[in-house]
Amino acid sequence: MPLRVLLIGPRGHGGEEVYVRTLTENPPAGVEYVSAGGFHQGAPGARCRVAEEVLLNRLIHPWLIPDIGFRALSLEERFDLVHVHAHPARLAGLRDTPLVMSEGSSSAVYLRDYLNWDEAALTRGYSRARRVYARLGIHDRLLNLRRVSRAYVFSRWARDINVRWGADPDKLDVVYPGFPTPPEMAREKKDEFVFLFVGTDFERKGGFEVLEAFADLASRQPSARLIVVSSDPRIPNPDRAHHSWVSARRRESALKALEALEAKGLVQRLPLVDRPRLFQSLYPRADAFVMPSHAEGFGFTNVEALSFGLPVISSRVGAIPEVVEDGVTGLLVPAGNVAALMAAMEALVANAAAARTMGRAARAAFLQRFTLERFRAGVARVYKEALATRCAAS
Repeated sequence: MPLRVLLIGPRGHGGEEVYVRTLTENPPAGVEYVSAGGFHQGAPGARCRVAEEVLLNRLIHPWLIPDIGFRALSLEERFDLVHVHAHPARLAGLRDTPLVMSEGSSSAVYLRDYLNWDEAALTRGYSRARRVYARLGIHDRLLNLRRVSRAYVFSRWARDINVRWGADPDKLDVVYPGFPTPPEMAREKKDEFVFLFVGTDFERKGGFEVLEAFADLASRQPSARLIVVSSDPRIPNPDRAHHSWVSARRRESALKALEALEAKGLVQRLPLVDRPRLFQSLYPRADAFVMPSHAEGFGFTNVEALSFGLPVISSRVGAIPEVVEDGVTGLLVPAGNVAALMAAMEALVANAAAARTMGRAARAAFLQRFTLERFRAGVARVYKEALATRCAAS
């Protein structure tokens, strides 16, 4: 009999949604998922308590931790295990069912790096939320793991942050996310050297730094080309009420430079495209990937680029140094440092053979840590440990 697992996770939330879809499409061996869908949706055997969910998100959520939002469900059938990704959750009828919770990084990263909360605000917010979650029976991968059997995050860096803010280290694992393995590609010397940038949030992902660095690079290296796949760079960062990454004057200047580069055929700008097109035509066309994020929980596209044998230029923030080995599988620069970014890009254009060597190392690093097979085995291990806690308690 397969292990019947209720999977509760986000819909419409970028990388977190991609992760839940990856889980659903690539379950560990012997696991059958029953997916609960997005807010206000349930699943066979798990009814969404819609009124309760609405009240939690309207009254409690804004007052405590403004992360991804609460889920409230009632388990009306027996599941072997419940897995909640990213959400705090209130689960009626859980009884002795093992509960696994996961998240890419930590709400502390979002609050600190995206919304500008300082340490004092985080301390107050977490202290208040921890008390409320305990009273209301809300399970959380950081603030209330009392009833949680196992929890995991995507990196050692994220684990350290969660432990720093109160997560139980004895319950917290690291499971790297998994990605499809594309066919190995042979990249040979050619007349043009193509950089690829992919980012939903253009500002936060360092899009303006890429434009400014490339404008300088193009005047020095005629073979350099840039493909930008993103939301409209004219639209400011969605969290601009809390954190803007570029000034209005700088935005205007960079956009004028972008128009000029496009007119010369040096930059191709595309709207966000579906993953099949990204995988089938854009990653294979590139010679290097560039995404110098200002803030990042993990950075899925960096790993996708590694899988295609692309050297990655990124920044020393978040879990990125754990994913990209500086000088081996790519080059890391300080976030926001346009001169350092331009120098890294020029180093690859000027020595395409070295870039291809980095690309081969990138592919090898991907195969060692980020395949779907390793991912499925890691999640299976967490489930096995969670099920063992129920056996030990019975």
